[in-house]
Amino acid sequence: MKNQTLAQLEELNLSPNEAKVYLALVETGLTSAGEIIKKTRFHRSVVYETLDKLMERKLITKLTKQHIAHFQALEPDRLLQNIHRQEAIAKDLIDDLKKLATTNDSEITVYEGVESYRRFWLESMERIPKGSVDCVAGSIGSSWYDVMGPKAINEYFRIARKRNIGWKMLVFDIDKYEQATFGKNTDERWGCRLIDRPMAKEGNFNIFGTKSVILHSVTEPLIIEVKNKSLVKVFQNLFDILWENGVDIVPKKNGRKSLPSRRGAPGSSSPPEAS
Repeated sequence: MKNQTLAQLEELNLSPNEAKVYLALVETGLTSAGEIIKKTRFHRSVVYETLDKLMERKLITKLTKQHIAHFQALEPDRLLQNIHRQEAIAKDLIDDLKKLATTNDSEITVYEGVESYRRFWLESMERIPKGSVDCVAGSIGSSWYDVMGPKAINEYFRIARKRNIGWKMLVFDIDKYEQATFGKNTDERWGCRLIDRPMAKEGNFNIFGTKSVILHSVTEPLIIEVKNKSLVKVFQNLFDILWENGVDIVPKKNGRKSLPSRRGAPGSSSPPEAS
């Protein structure tokens, strides 16, 4: 347990020496530097240097007792207070940096592997502005669900519903999986159209608002996020042209949605929601 506690303290940005000296003070209570030297087996100079750093972090206090300096760990809640203080500084700094940043700069981020893939999709629902519409060109069928897994999928749609995110999905083929799932969601903010041209379901592209384009391959899995307003316009124009040529694949009948045959008549639809 002690090793785990030391590791967790280091995750809170304490150095290994700071973590060991701090934990020694927590366990010992008010004590002299000499006792800390004995307990940690650190050199005298290392202990005094580390004590100074812990006082700068406001995690310990120093007082004189019988002309000898003693040290004591303050309430562990100080660890959380320090994080809150750093968070407040970071928020102010982010605002200042955004004002200084050149608005035309591009940014490309690559996400590889299953964990990065899942993390991207969950974080993307938090980053996209509330009430936005995610434009998706190309369906990948059940592959996305297979890689994400039930837990991540449910969390993804929970965040999306909470933040009022809508979808416009353009597909080129409907497989058995999609036939079974397209008609589940009745949310009118979600639309789906078909350009009937069977092709491999290996990837697609997404347009997130006005800021980024997502190039997406599910086979690796791999995601390339490109933040560039000019490229967003290019892909948005391409998507709009394709959308205009698509056919709504889930028509309304008596106020209820039903799925048509492969070359169905116009209507409205929604992409599948996680079960």
